[in-house]
Parts: sequence; C-alpha cells; structure tokens
Amino acid sequence: RNTHGYNMLIHVQYSSIAQPHSCLTSKPKRMEMEADVLGVRISPPFVEFLDAKAGQLYKASVTVQNISKSGKRLRIHGPLSKLFRLTVLNPDKPVAPGLSLTATVEYSPETDENNRDRLILLSEEDVIEIPVLAFCPTCFLEMDLEVDFGTVVANSKVISKEIEIMNHGSAPGTFKITYKGASPITIVPTSGTVEPETIQKIRVEFCTHQSRTVNEQARVQLQRSEDKVLQIKADVVEQALEVLDPTSEKRLECVWFGPAYFGTSKLQRVVLFNNSPQASDWVAVLQDDAVGAELGTDTEQSTDAALLEMRLGNDIKEVDASAVISCVPNEGKLGPYEKTTISLCFSPVYCRDNGDDTNSAEPAKQDYALFMKFEIVGSKDSFIQHEVNGILPSRDNKRSCVELAITGTGLSVSLIPVPGPCFSFDECHMGERVDVLCVLNNRSTLLPVAFKFRKTANFIISPSKGKIDAGLQQDVMFSFAPHQIGSFKVNQLIDILGQVSVLDSSSIQMTFRPFHQISLSFTGICKPLTRKIQPRFNRGITPAVTNETGQGVEVGTDELAKCSASVRMAVLSATKSNIHTQKRSRSLDRNYLIAFPNDRSASIRPHSRNEHYRSIFTKVERYNYVDPDFAYTEEEERQRKAHKDYYIQFIQNLRETRLQKAKQSRLVSRELADVKDEVDIGIKPAAGLRPRRLSLRDMELEPKEEWPSLRRSRLLTTCTLAAIETQSTSRCVTEGFNVIPSTTQEIEDCSKTLTAQQLHQVIIGPSTVDFGEVCVQSVSSRQLNIVNNLPVHVWVQAEIDCQELQQSSPLSHVVPPFSRALLPFVFETNKLGKFQKSITYTVNKKHTGHVLVLATVIPVALELSTSERVLTPTHSFLAESGYRTTVTLHNRRNHLAEFTWKPIITERGIAFSIRPATGSGAVEAYKDLECEVVWHPSYFSPQEGHFDLCVHHGNTTRLRCVAKV
Repeated sequence: RNTHGYNMLIHVQYSSIAQPHSCLTSKPKRMEMEADVLGVRISPPFVEFLDAKAGQLYKASVTVQNISKSGKRLRIHGPLSKLFRLTVLNPDKPVAPGLSLTATVEYSPETDENNRDRLILLSEEDVIEIPVLAFCPTCFLEMDLEVDFGTVVANSKVISKEIEIMNHGSAPGTFKITYKGASPITIVPTSGTVEPETIQKIRVEFCTHQSRTVNEQARVQLQRSEDKVLQIKADVVEQALEVLDPTSEKRLECVWFGPAYFGTSKLQRVVLFNNSPQASDWVAVLQDDAVGAELGTDTEQSTDAALLEMRLGNDIKEVDASAVISCVPNEGKLGPYEKTTISLCFSPVYCRDNGDDTNSAEPAKQDYALFMKFEIVGSKDSFIQHEVNGILPSRDNKRSCVELAITGTGLSVSLIPVPGPCFSFDECHMGERVDVLCVLNNRSTLLPVAFKFRKTANFIISPSKGKIDAGLQQDVMFSFAPHQIGSFKVNQLIDILGQVSVLDSSSIQMTFRPFHQISLSFTGICKPLTRKIQPRFNRGITPAVTNETGQGVEVGTDELAKCSASVRMAVLSATKSNIHTQKRSRSLDRNYLIAFPNDRSASIRPHSRNEHYRSIFTKVERYNYVDPDFAYTEEEERQRKAHKDYYIQFIQNLRETRLQKAKQSRLVSRELADVKDEVDIGIKPAAGLRPRRLSLRDMELEPKEEWPSLRRSRLLTTCTLAAIETQSTSRCVTEGFNVIPSTTQEIEDCSKTLTAQQLHQVIIGPSTVDFGEVCVQSVSSRQLNIVNNLPVHVWVQAEIDCQELQQSSPLSHVVPPFSRALLPFVFETNKLGKFQKSITYTVNKKHTGHVLVLATVIPVALELSTSERVLTPTHSFLAESGYRTTVTLHNRRNHLAEFTWKPIITERGIAFSIRPATGSGAVEAYKDLECEVVWHPSYFSPQEGHFDLCVHHGNTTRLRCVAKV
C-alpha cells in the first residue's frame, strides 16, 4: 500500500473491468493537486470498496478539509447509482479554515460485479468529482510457465518436477491444463480450484524410455486471464557405455589379437567410457553362445577337411571360453562421463585331444571369434532364451550395453630339430670332445620362436638360447665332453619361451617364461684311458707319497704300503711326541688335527669352523684358511642347523604317528579277534539289502563356497548364467518364505554388500511391467520375477507410493539361494488415461533399482458384430410367422460391461424388439453375448428401426435393423 492508500492488487483488478488506468493513478493525483489549488483537501482522494459480495452492506467515509485562509461553502452530492447511498450533513454556513466536512458512502451490491460512480463536491463556484469504486471478490492466478528436466538418461525411469499455481486474489480461481502431444508426459492434476492466498502444486511426470529432445507445449487456462503456454523441455540421452581405443580415443568395435602360441598370452588395453550424465555399475559378460562365435576352428581349412572333422568330432573337447579371454577389471562403477582402462588378455587353448605328436605333425591352427558385452547393472529380463515362433527375442537392452568383438588365432609350436630328436655321439675318452651339428627349423610362418636349452652334465650346447624368426632356421652345435667314465643317455629339454599372463583380481601381469618343452635324446659313451703315473717319494717326516700340496697321488697299493707305517706313526702318534714341545703348550687337546710341515697355508681348509690344526712337533696352532666366498657365515650356519633340526623332528613325529596308528590297529584287530564268532552259520555280509533310491533333490549338488560364478577374476559367460538360472527357476518358492531375515544365516547373508557381478546375477524383471489396456475400476495383476542365482540369501524390498498399486502384497521377500520368488503387482484405478510409474526396489537395503509400470486406463466398451442387420423370414416357417436374427456383443476388455438397448422411436413407431430388452444385461470380461432381434409385422409396421447400445460408463453404438419382406 502506497502513500495514496491503494495497492498494486487494486490496480490490476480495476484494469480488468476496462477502466482507464489513469483513473487510479493520474486522475486522483491531478484531482488532489487541483483540490489543493482550490483550497480543499479530500481524504481519501477516492472511495473504494474491496471484495464486496452481493447482499452485504459496506460503508466508507470521505473527509473534505478547508485548507485555505478564508471560509468556504462546501457541499457534497450523492452518486447516481442506486447501489451507492450518501449520508452527509451539508452545512449552510461556510466552513472555517482548518475545519472539515465528513460524508459516509454505503454500498449494497446485488450481484458480484464491479461498479463505479462519483461524488460531487461543490466548493464555492468550483465543482470537484470524487470517484467511488467498488470491486467484487476476484482471483488472480500466476504460475511458472516452464518445466525444464535438463539432461537425463533414457533408462525408462519416470522423473517428475513440480510447478506452483499461486492465487493472489480474494476469490477461488479455476485452472485447466491440456496436453495433446505424443511424448510420454503426464500432468497431475490437470484441473482444479485454487483457494485465495494458497498454492496449488502441479506434478509433471516424464518417462525417459528413449533418447530425444523434448520441447512440448501444454495449454494452460487460468480464470480471469488469457490462455498461456506451458513449456516442457528435456534432453534425453542414451545411458551408453562406449569402448574406446586408448591411443586415438575413437570407438572400438573389434580387438584383433592376432596369432599367439598355445600356452602364451597377449595383452591389449581398451578404455570403457560412461557417456551419460548418470553414474552406473557395469559388468563384463562373455557371450559364448552368440551367433557367429568361433572357439577353436580353423577358418582357412578346406570344406572337405571341415566335414571330416565334423564326422570325427569325438576328438574335440570342450573349452571354457572364460579361460581363453580374461578381462581385468570385469566389474566396477563409473561416474558421469568417467573413463577407466580395461586389460583384455587372449590365452589360446588347444581344443583337440587326438594324441598326435605336435613336434612332428603339422602345426595346428585354431581361430577364435568371441563377443563380449559390457552391461549396465539393473533390472533385466531372463538370461534364458525362449524361442517364440522361430524368433529369438533379444534379451539385451541395446541402450544399456556395448558389444565388443574379439578375434585371435592359436598356433602350436613348430620347432623341428634336424636330424631327428635322437642324437648319438661317438665313443670318446676322458678329456676329448665330440660335436654334432643340429638345425632348428621354425616352420611357423607367422610367429618367431624363442628357445633355451637346459644345462645337462657332460654335454655342451652352443648357442644355448636364441630366437628364430618365422620361417627361418638356426644352427646349433651339440658337444659331448664327458667328465666321467660310463654310458650316458639323457633327455635334453628345450624350453620354448613366451609371454605368459599371471591373472590377479586387480591386474594382469605378463612374464616371459617357458610355456612349452621339446625333448631330445642324447646318447654317448666315455671309455677310460690307462695311464701310469710315476710317484715321487719323500723320505722325510711327511707322508711318503705327496705332491706339491702334500696330498696323495694316484699310486698303487703295493707302492703305498712301503711307507705307510711311517705315515701312520707321524699322524697317529703326534699327541704322544714331546719333541720340540714349547713350555707354554703343556698339553695337546685330542680334538686338534695335525698338519704336515710342508703343507701350504692356503691348503688348510677345515671342513668345519670348529676344526683346529697344530704342528706335528711344536704343537703350535696352525693358520686355518677360510675362504669367505665359499664358507658359510655364522647366521647361515644357524639356519642350516635349525633347518636340519626341523626335519629331524618332523621325521620323528611321522615315525611316532605311524607307530601309534599301527599300535591302535593291532589293538582293534585283537579286539575283533576276541569277539569273532568261530561258528559260521552261512550268512553273507549285506546279503539281501537294497540301497535307498535317490531322488533329484538328493542328487543336487550342494553349492560350494567358491561358486564359479562368484570368482572375481573369472568372466561371466552367458551359458554359465543360463545354466545357473535354469536350476534356480526350477525351485520356485511360493510359500514358506520370510518377509524379513529371521535366521542367523539369513541375517548374515542379507547384510552383505554385493559386487556388480553378484548383483548382475540377481534377476529382477521384467524391467517394464505393462498391464496394457485395462478398464476403469477393474483389477489386474502382473507378477515380477525375482531369481536368485547366488549361493547366499538376498533380501528384495519394493517401495510403492501410488494409490493405484496399493493392493500389491507382499512387497518384501528373502529369496533363498538358487531359487525364484514372485512379487505380485495389483493395479486398480478410477482415472482414465495413461499410467506410468517407477517402482523402486532395494537389494539387501544397499542396492537400488527400478521397474517401470505402464498401463492405459480406458472405459468399458462393447463391440457389435455388425452395425446393420437384415431380417428375412425363416425357411422352416411361413413368412407371417416372424422375422428373427441375432447380433453378437463382444466384450474385449477386462471388466464386466453392463448395457441397455434404447430404441429410437420415430413418428411411425418401431416394430423391432431385442432380447434382453427390458432392464439391463451384462457381458463378462473377454466374453460374447448374443441378442435376438425380432421384427413384428403388421399393416402399419415400419420395415426399418434403430437401437442404441448404451454401455454404462462406456460407449454408445447404434444398430440399424431392416426387415426384407
């Protein structure tokens, strides 16, 4: 309210009755200024009645003050309209300066409408009009004219936003919103009444079932206002995963690994990109049952060879596709527009088992073509394919997964030694050497071969390792250099080296190590060479037969016997000799060893650190030489002793255990022998006993803790998922399940946080529950499947917050391992139109998903088999006997339809009748009803008539009947 006493709301209301705006702004101000000039002040400058209702009496006062310096004659005359009445006491004498004249205006409206009039103020000879305005209660509605959902993901989820309709007026206002577009937009409510000074919230729902750019318009009708347009905008994008090349950042559709040897691996990296504004959990699934997949097939062989292998298919063994392709990581979570690097490993596995020697046969070639999909975790359909009319429905939602083709070739190592795998060396003597040349031929035209010979005693190979390119050969020299006498026959192994993967749950490590072996046979003989060595004798105190270091040489026994006595005396009697004994060496410990005088210091290398040497005569400690490069340290000596003691104790424990078991066995045998009945009565043990019959339930394998589908480092495959689901769906739990976890095992299982792989194996579907066309007030039900393919319990809860699905119960299930449960949805409504709602569910109260519920609510209706019936006389009776026929009513909807036949009576009347005619009939859902039409002939009977088929709360159809005489 401003200084003049009227607010903005009055301006708008007054302008709505086509009065000039200057009447409320310019004219009152001008009148007030003119009144001041004329020496009077009018307060208020105009008289107004706000929110005046019919039948009520309203009063307002106006004061006229004399502000001039002299007295003035003031008189106020009433309005022209009878709705306004003026009450005033006009003075006969002039009004003194500073005094005022007060008048009261009464307003009593007969209808709710706006009125205006004026008061006449006479000031001496001046005439001044005072406006009188009356406004009835009115509404003033305002609303937001734009709903922008922004960028959303096309995941078949119903999203909603609310807008407000505000009524600033003093009377209730009505609104109506009409939308006739083709987009899945629902506006609730579409019409209603907004009370004064209140706000009405309008919910706009939009189903994101496909990518598009939405810019729709809805017509808005607000009371006492012009029609407006409500803009509804949304940018719906695909929730798409993309596989990109890590170098070029371009889309990648196929990964070519190329050729690789069986037993080796090849590693390539790709980038997984979440090209959507919503975070999502993803999982990698290997499609080993996809059309066009090849697992160990030579695509280059001839047709005849392929047909022959098909006939002789007994040598083909099954290969797990997940052992050929590895993916790390194979599950995870990506944020909006986030990327992650994924490592793909190709490890070809030989798929044949025919007993052929791969060293001599032609290299086997096997091609692999597999398909992998990266799928977004959520509600989905079954993993099992059901064939309908020869067509396999697609289980994959193309918007929530991306497919990647993987190709590669597996080759056998074809390294052929020439000549042959058996090598025979000539006879040679000790110290001689025999060489044989070998040629290693790499017959593979695609891959090189890296080889390494293992070390073998008495044989030398040069070069011992190397690399042979594809289609080339390498000369290798085998040498027989014996170090001892005898015949030698050894297997020389050739290690073939390559990149082998070491798979971990978080990474794939590539190591260069042997993956294949080739065995060669070496044969050689070393003969002894007789050679006589002349010994040198030293008659001193040292042994008679020595060399430079004081050690014995190769001499005959008869020669050694000549001086053996003196040697024994020098060594054995050293402790008894007192020659040259030093005074400080009073005694000689018997643990000391005696060293010869001419032994070199470097030759005294004791067997143990605890051995000590003394001279033979002076008993002085001799220097012991310990080589630090070969001797054990003190720590190593302690470790050797602890290791030796451990195994001694281990062997003793084994012996004691064995003896204890033998003792117990003897005791049991003795007890059985004591109780054994010596009299044989001729009964055979277990004679006549039949084993218990096993049922399928007894033959089921108990799930192990490490179920193959739960191994994090192993890829999920479609065949494995389908096999587990087949087992789970056969165990449908219809009763006896728990609504909440009750047992200790259930509480423990239902408190776990599932990984993306595990959550992917909990099937909750179908993702869209479509009730189709349903009638008003009808009850329809659909079932939601919950298949638990995990070896643990899962707790699934659905949250329903709409009135149409309130009859659905129960909404909570604790599903046992490897079983299936059904969650019923019951739909009932009284509102026509399309129904779409996202039902949110949780798994173990930690993982959230949604299911889309759709329905089209239509009224009940009946269909006529024909809109016109021609009645002719029956062949079995006379024409005068009557004309009869039937018309069929078809109820193709899911609710009982009540109807009534109403004849259209003209001036000539009607001569037709339909049974049932009086009262009303009813047609059951999806049933038919035949009604009999009869024409009653007479002289004045009309030969044509019409009937209206009126369905209660439904449609109306007209039937035309014609009698053909």
